[in-house]
Amino acid sequence: MCSSRSYPAPYPSGVVPPFTDIGTNTANAFADEAPRISVCIVCRNEADRLRPCLASAAWADEVIVMDLSSTDNSAAIAKEYGARVITREAVPIVELVRNEVAAAALGDWILVLDPDERVSPGLAQELRRLSQLADFDAIVIPRMNFDLGYAPSHPLQRYEPQLRMYRRHKVKWPIIPNALPQVAGNRLYRLPEHDDLVLVHDRSRNIPEILDRVMRYAPAQAQSMIDRGQVFTARGMLTTLAGKIYKQFVRGKAFRDGVPGILRASILVTFHFYVWAAFWQLSGGRRTDADDRLLRRLGAIADAMRPVLRICGAFHRFTKRLISA
Repeated sequence: MCSSRSYPAPYPSGVVPPFTDIGTNTANAFADEAPRISVCIVCRNEADRLRPCLASAAWADEVIVMDLSSTDNSAAIAKEYGARVITREAVPIVELVRNEVAAAALGDWILVLDPDERVSPGLAQELRRLSQLADFDAIVIPRMNFDLGYAPSHPLQRYEPQLRMYRRHKVKWPIIPNALPQVAGNRLYRLPEHDDLVLVHDRSRNIPEILDRVMRYAPAQAQSMIDRGQVFTARGMLTTLAGKIYKQFVRGKAFRDGVPGILRASILVTFHFYVWAAFWQLSGGRRTDADDRLLRRLGAIADAMRPVLRICGAFHRFTKRLISA
């Protein structure tokens, strides 16, 4: 959803917006009978970034941290911030326990947070206000995705719509990887795209973290595709990847954000490549005549383009020598 409001200037590259703890006074400013908001966080070994997340949620009526048998002091940090801690065995993807942690909440509304996310002060105040309205059952929040320390300038990633707050008794979370609840359009409220109303997502901080997420989520997402009856085809894979490339590099104007922008777009496209690679393998890893015919046709088109590519290569070499002269 695009807003007609003007956007504030992007934060400088590499600078994460400084969100302070707005405390509990926001909650106290409303009447005692106001609907309660429970923040639900699932974490495993997130001690290095859990504090900012918990500090940004201090305004809520309740904070629950489901600790997936962490081996660091994540649970101790959560208790330090007054959160109620639930410990259970680890699961590979968080979607498997979203409903479980929500069932333990006491609030009328559930706000879902990941340990690498933070609620901006403006967002906290707006969510508190919206929780008192009866017109909808879920709220879509714009999420600003920081990758490798840099925020995107294009709204596609700067204001990624995420359904993250919902009425506890009205909405259930799907257990499909990277899926969001489905809510009727007339019961859904979408916050405007604005830096003051974002959920900050400090994801993909380094390469090992990126690889770990791919290893956990790609096979799970591929298996969910099989479980839903989807059949692997080379055409489906290539169509999906072409769409992701167009979305991230062309629509998202990745090149405008320099190297971080190119890396962000490449990481997102590559993730889907690994999903489809896992999909093919989990489907039996079969080679079919239909897939072979399609790929041979694409190969023939590439062969036909070689003369043009050779001319382009020769022109590039000539230009390089001319400039160097």
